[in-house]
This record gives sequence, C-alpha cells and structure tokens, in this order.
Amino acid sequence: MKKILLVLILATGLLQTSCSEDLVFNSTATNAAEVYVAGQKDSQACYWKNNQPNTLDSGGYSGTMANKVIVANSNVYVLGIGVGTTVLETVPMFWKNGVFTNLKTSLSTNEEQVVSITDMEIIGNDVYFVGYTKKPIITFDDYTLAYWKNGVKTSVRNYGSHVHNLPKIKVLNSNVYITASGSGNETINGYYANSVFNEIPNAIINGLAVSNNEAFAYGVLNNTGYYKNINTNSETSLPAPINGITKMYFANDMYLTNGSNTIYKNSVVFDNSQPELGGIVDFKIQNNGAYKITQAALGDGYSSYLIVNGVETMHINDSDGTFMSVFVVQN
Repeated sequence: MKKILLVLILATGLLQTSCSEDLVFNSTATNAAEVYVAGQKDSQACYWKNNQPNTLDSGGYSGTMANKVIVANSNVYVLGIGVGTTVLETVPMFWKNGVFTNLKTSLSTNEEQVVSITDMEIIGNDVYFVGYTKKPIITFDDYTLAYWKNGVKTSVRNYGSHVHNLPKIKVLNSNVYITASGSGNETINGYYANSVFNEIPNAIINGLAVSNNEAFAYGVLNNTGYYKNINTNSETSLPAPINGITKMYFANDMYLTNGSNTIYKNSVVFDNSQPELGGIVDFKIQNNGAYKITQAALGDGYSSYLIVNGVETMHINDSDGTFMSVFVVQN
C-alpha cells in the first residue's frame, strides 16, 4: 500500500506549479465537438472546456490535481487527488459540476477508512468508484479492494498487508469489471468480474474497454500487445510494433496506442501526427477525429499538449501544470 501512496504523492508532487505565461492556445483547429481536458493549473485541480480553464475547489488541500474527466447527461464529473496532512497521505477527491466532495470523508466508515480511489465510471446517473480501504483499529495492515455505486460499498477482495496495483473499473450491463492482481502484487495480471477473479497468466493488464455489449481487458503478454474479449474469452496478440497496449477506445472500430505518439485503428496506423510532441497519455476518437494528450520532455521537466486532428490546440509546461485526461462530446 505504501507504494500506492508514494506513486500518487510523486505524481502530485511533480505537478506543483508556479505562475508564468506558458499556457498556449491555438485557435486554428476547429471542430464540431466540445473538448474537456482534466489536469492541474497553478497548483490546483482544473479542467478545460474548449481551451477555457475551470479551476476546481481545493477543499482546503494543497497540490490538488484532476486525473479523469467524464461528461454524461450534460454533467461534468471529475476525479482527482490532493495532499493530506502528512507527506504520505493523499486525499481522493470528486467534483460534479464543480461541487467538491472529499471521498475519504464521504466513503469511509468507523470500521474501514478509504485510503485511495483509483478510477471512476459513470453509467447513466450512477457513479462508480474503485479503490482501497484499510481497517484503522488494528495494529497490522489490512487492506481491501472495493468499489462503490452511488456511495454503497461492495468489497471485492481482502488482500491483507500489501497492495501495490492501481485498479481500473468498467461497468457493462450491470456487470462490474475491475483490473487487479490475485495476490496484491504490483503486476496486474487479471480482472475481477462481479468480484470473481479471472487470471491472465504472464500478462500485464493496463485497462478495460467496452464496445456495445462486449468488455475487453488489454495490456501486454509475452512482450506484445494483447487483449481479451471477456464475454467470448477470445484472446488476441498483435504484431510489432504494437508491443503493448496502454489505452484502448471504441468508436465503432477499435482504436489503441502503445504509449508512443501513434493511434492505431484496427491495428493499422490511424494518427501519428506531431511525433515531436511526445507519447500519448490519453486519447479519444469522435466523428473519426483524433483527440490526444501527449507529454514531451522539456529540459528537466516536460510539457503537455492537446492535439486535435493533428493540430496542437493548447499546451502547458510542467512549471504551470499538466494535462491528464480528455473527453469529447459531439455537438
């Protein structure tokens, strides 16, 4: 569990910012979509809508950062973190239409304290979170993987003293899928389907994706890109250069990236624009257009870029903030 906290704090710490004029917008790229980007600006969690920043309430915490944004039914949902009262404590945070909720406070009980929320999913008006809890009244570490639907907790697995991975969640047809390991090891080598663990030996599972009525787990197997159709149990390994899948997204066709600057469509190169602007952190496809966040080295730091259909539309240097997640709503 300490590794989880350290990873989150390091991520937050890297994003501490100071004021300058390094946020750049490019208005030449036009599209018929609303584009939302989650991240951090001037040491506070923030999301941008069509390049316009919206600073989120910090709840009195420092170093807040927005990690994920989802727009559903005209509501804007944002998941993030902040630095707690000690150097090893992070506070999971949530905003709906800008209204702040401290998830550590709202989801904890006297028996189990929330220590991290690692992902969220929105289905209709239902809000799902996945993360870990710890029993605070015992002297040894005792951590449980759990998910919450509208604040109601379901325990998935009690790991005991060590939990190192950061689970993802997808919900399809009321089935809840969560990436995680069977033993709490750092490598994520399977997924839970409604709390039943399904191992994928030798794999590293990076995430989940859904298409129509099918769910997919994706990542790396034997040094090559790999995905599994959870519903049919069919498995696919992809040829080089797709030596792993870091993000997968469906928009009629299957789109994926291996973390480079390239998006593949059905395993064929679809978008490799602006390679000098670094590898892909997140991407979405809308109306056959590519929206991607990339990060490129800049001296001892890095810059984040939003690239829309091959055109840089905004960027920010890490001295001022970062971009972490993108979501697109077609007009």
